[in-house]
Amino acid sequence: MDPRFTQASGLQAYTGVELLVKGALEGGVSLITGYPGSPVADVFDAARAAKDYLEEHGIVAVLAHNEALAAARLNGSQMQDIRAMAVMKSVGAHVASDALAIGNLAKTGQQGGALVVIGDDPWSDSTQVPADSRYLASHIHMPVLEPSTFQELKDWVKTGFELSAKSNLYLAYLVTTNQADGGAVVETRPNVPPKISRTHKVEIDTDSVPVEETVLLPPRTSRNEEQLHERYRTLWGFARDWGVNTVLGEPSNGHRAPIGLVAGGLAYCYLEHALRLLGLTGRFPILKLGISYPVDPGIVQAFAGMVEKIVVIEEKRGFVESQIVTILNHLLQGAEIAAHVPVWGKEFPMGLEGFPATRGLSPSLVMERLARLLLRTGLLKDPAEIARAEEWLGLFDETALYHVNIPARTPTFCPGCPHRDSSAVLMEIKKDFRNADYMRKGHRRGPVDLVFHGDTGCYTMLMFEPTKALMHNYSGIGLGGGTGAGIDPFITNKQVVFMGDSTFFHSGMIAVSDAVKNHQDIAFIILDNKTTAMTGHQPTPSVDVDMMGKPTFAQDIEQVLGGMTHGAGIDIVRA
Repeated sequence: MDPRFTQASGLQAYTGVELLVKGALEGGVSLITGYPGSPVADVFDAARAAKDYLEEHGIVAVLAHNEALAAARLNGSQMQDIRAMAVMKSVGAHVASDALAIGNLAKTGQQGGALVVIGDDPWSDSTQVPADSRYLASHIHMPVLEPSTFQELKDWVKTGFELSAKSNLYLAYLVTTNQADGGAVVETRPNVPPKISRTHKVEIDTDSVPVEETVLLPPRTSRNEEQLHERYRTLWGFARDWGVNTVLGEPSNGHRAPIGLVAGGLAYCYLEHALRLLGLTGRFPILKLGISYPVDPGIVQAFAGMVEKIVVIEEKRGFVESQIVTILNHLLQGAEIAAHVPVWGKEFPMGLEGFPATRGLSPSLVMERLARLLLRTGLLKDPAEIARAEEWLGLFDETALYHVNIPARTPTFCPGCPHRDSSAVLMEIKKDFRNADYMRKGHRRGPVDLVFHGDTGCYTMLMFEPTKALMHNYSGIGLGGGTGAGIDPFITNKQVVFMGDSTFFHSGMIAVSDAVKNHQDIAFIILDNKTTAMTGHQPTPSVDVDMMGKPTFAQDIEQVLGGMTHGAGIDIVRA
């Protein structure tokens, strides 16, 4: 047991993912679930480090087979006054979106609290598609809470539970790679044992379940949708009262500041860092938004009354920026503000580059774009401030002239990984299958060019030399078989699909069933190494212990496949 997870006061050092677990314990969590994925996979290792405390207080920490099941667990937990947290990476939220949409819309009773921790990867360092989960959350009407500092990363877990309960909404708790992989020394607080737990069970009075609200069959869906705005209003009120949304550096002289800055999440930390280096700390009002969806119209209206122009600093696309523009347009049309307030973010005036809409931000990038804007628009008047900004820009221009050629290093398998041996064998097989003499003598047919498909797993790295011939396509997790099925009716090639054992239980077995049912000519290679290797070696359903090290039933992949293919004349071979 790591004593840091029971520390009740004083300062302590934690990584970002450890802060999520400590924050959950301080927030009275009953259930921690999810599916491992970068950058938040290590949450489950951190939970295991607090194993003794979790067992003592009956807190359930369990890996779901996939993110949709984790979201469904979240939905089930809200039948009682239970605080629950589901953890997943950005593309995992895609998998979970159906269950999250239903659970969020149906949440009732102003009790419990449902937090969906989503790990976003702005720089796409370990994610196959650009990550900005704010858009997915808005699509399913789920508010987004974005902590900025590492202290907030911990403390706002409890705040998120409370906001969820007060507003009858799920909250997406957005954590980016630099937050999850980083760390800091923070002030600790006492843990709060949950009221309902594995050791303090309750009985559901089924007569009291508000089925008309919790079972969303039309026309109940539209009725709940019409109630969303009131739930948002409740959320905004508590977010203002608790300082989650706040204005910093409000003008005290009654005059409007020439410019105001808007930021939230880690972008706010980048902004504060940039302002400090430029010597501009406290010079401009800042609207710090903890709730980035839906943006509170009331606080935007108040902020617009303090400033003449607004600059929005955020990673990825202009998500907050577009909401603010829409709010200001509505206010102007309703004569609730006197004049148009320009909003700059992804585009700046006078041909200046705005903040990038692709990849992420950094303090230096924010400083460079902001300094050029302030100088060009004449918003810096003090000669010392102007000189400092120009000095930094000169340094940026100078360093941009340097060209550093670093040898490229492609990812590879861990030493001892069984993929190394299997890929070597398959390279030989592919070579043999393209050999006319070998195929005529051994198989009495012409040569065959094998097509290989993958999905989310270590085997995708087969795309790199010297195994480049073993990876030709890539769909989402568990979907390699579906990719093969899409092209199989139209080609003469033989096809091979790679699949990991954790992926098999996540969703891959469905692709196998689909291929069998539809007579697809596909060979599935299931790489059963008894661990979820790519995300940190978490246990899979095929091993006999769970994530907390407790004995559990080991499910046999061969027997599952045997049930699917019984009587179909399909060979199942363990190599």
